[in-house]
Amino acid sequence: MRSVLFHIGSFPLRSYGLMIATAFVLGLLLTRKRARAQGLDPDMIIDMIFFVMLVSIAGARLTYVIGHWEYYAGDIARAFKVWDGGLTLYGGVTAGIATGVLFFRRRGVDPWLGIDLAAPALALGIGIGRIGCFLNGCCFGRECTLPWAVTFPAGSGAADIFPGIAIHPTQIYESLAAFAIMVVLLVVERRKPFDGFLLTLLLILLALSRLFVDPLRYYPSISMLLENGSITFTRNQLFGVLVILASSGVMLYLSRRSAARTGA
Repeated sequence: MRSVLFHIGSFPLRSYGLMIATAFVLGLLLTRKRARAQGLDPDMIIDMIFFVMLVSIAGARLTYVIGHWEYYAGDIARAFKVWDGGLTLYGGVTAGIATGVLFFRRRGVDPWLGIDLAAPALALGIGIGRIGCFLNGCCFGRECTLPWAVTFPAGSGAADIFPGIAIHPTQIYESLAAFAIMVVLLVVERRKPFDGFLLTLLLILLALSRLFVDPLRYYPSISMLLENGSITFTRNQLFGVLVILASSGVMLYLSRRSAARTGA
């Protein structure tokens, strides 16, 4: 863990913020390249990423603050300290997708095609962002005895809950899952049946990965819907189930729309 990488004068360069910035830059480069291959203006992607970045960070932070209101209620200024960590993935993804859809509509581009162009970059960004979570010491797991278990240093959020205790590196689990999903999307794209397929597949795979990882992740009792010994079910898992159902419904709708248009 290395929350602050180094200082530039008195300014601390935080690993979490750097990873988020890196995620957006690499996502921009990848999406520009993909847009150019589709005959679209790659410069348009710069504008799109700018708006998506602002709205998705705001959405992810707002969702996190609402879910942890008891921590921020006494000092609302903490809510604006994004560099200290605390972003909810689903809130950021939902806000970012909605912004992308509106942006492409305004530019006269089929929003499903546009969002498909950005889908692999979104998976890439999530993977990089979770590395930032690991360096920041947030979004950590429960106790673990496996060879790759990690022990976070004193002063970190993980060490406050599990002092000197090895835990699951759930941040790395989610990062590897996101990178794997990106590869799947790029491979599947060669035979995608309709525009919007990559986006809906991305959401389904992300939600499935969270359903598997979340039981290994530490959550305060307030985030639990069910906690009975080793059996737990969190708000995020419930949201993941809803995402899978909604994305599957959208995928079915897009499939039928495509079939109707082609007469298949």
